[in-house]
Amino acid sequence: MTARFLAAFLIALFPFRLAAQEISVGVIASPPFANEARNGLHDGLAIDLFRLTAEAAGLSYRFTSLAPGSDPAAALVGHDIVLPVEADAKLEERVDISHPFYTATLGIAAPEQPKIFKVLRGFLTLDFLRVILSLSVVLLAVGAIVWLAERRRNAEMFHRDAKRGLGDGFWWAGVTLTTIGYGDKAPRTFLGRTVAMLWMLVGLAVSAALTAAVVTLAGGEGKSGDLPEAVIGKRVAVPADGTAEAFLAGRGVISTVVPDAAAALTAVAQGEADAAVASAPALSFANERGGHGLNITTTRWDPVLIAMAFREADPLGERLNTTLLQVLASEAGQEVVRRWLPDEY
Repeated sequence: MTARFLAAFLIALFPFRLAAQEISVGVIASPPFANEARNGLHDGLAIDLFRLTAEAAGLSYRFTSLAPGSDPAAALVGHDIVLPVEADAKLEERVDISHPFYTATLGIAAPEQPKIFKVLRGFLTLDFLRVILSLSVVLLAVGAIVWLAERRRNAEMFHRDAKRGLGDGFWWAGVTLTTIGYGDKAPRTFLGRTVAMLWMLVGLAVSAALTAAVVTLAGGEGKSGDLPEAVIGKRVAVPADGTAEAFLAGRGVISTVVPDAAAALTAVAQGEADAAVASAPALSFANERGGHGLNITTTRWDPVLIAMAFREADPLGERLNTTLLQVLASEAGQEVVRRWLPDEY
């Protein structure tokens, strides 16, 4: 009975012991999640989220800088928490991992091109060719129907000769679709006018869809890109502290390894590389800090879960995990994400 009472007392006392204990946090520099200490201070998305979590849990803590690329499991020998880490199955076998607070994917950095080049490149694609061919088939089909209806009673506008007549029908269908309607050709028969009226109504939808397709193809990349197709045949710089090199190598793309994302952007800005591939948040952060003015395209490739690492079976991890979820769902937590990753909103 006494032993049970003592155990219950120690369990109840444990949270107060944690609150009084100073937590040692090892920080692996990985902008924008954790930045190098400046004037003894650390900052970054992971740092600020941890501060909110520790404050909500009533914990005191101290940060210690770790070498870039440090092994989280080895670092936990001298620290209670290591952050940020890239959560994967191999790491989970050695340590406990928090709920991920962000999923980072690869990005592509390249010089900003004049808009006219983007438009021309959009037109010189197989997708645009497919649009043109599909539209031509539709115009030819509609034109053929009108020609068949008009060739006998309206031969001056729709020649009886099949070759010239189909050309007349194709031309009429095109100018009617674009609402130009030159007036040089117009159906006279009941069937021809019925088809013409239906085509004008259907043409409104076809014209809108065509406009959207052309704008999409000619207007540039938007928010997502394709890897590895986007960098095949180009000189590509990748950081040594990321997964981009392995990802590209597995798909037959040769890249040049540089120390970090900032160095990769510098190589592009100085003309030593055509593009840089790395974690999209890291590229955006380094691009803004370095003032390179490069175009950053976010892809959906190679997602990496960003989290914190704890010692295995450490009650501290369970406690902070619960609090971290509350922080991520709070307005304060969302504000931290917005501040460090404004492009996400």
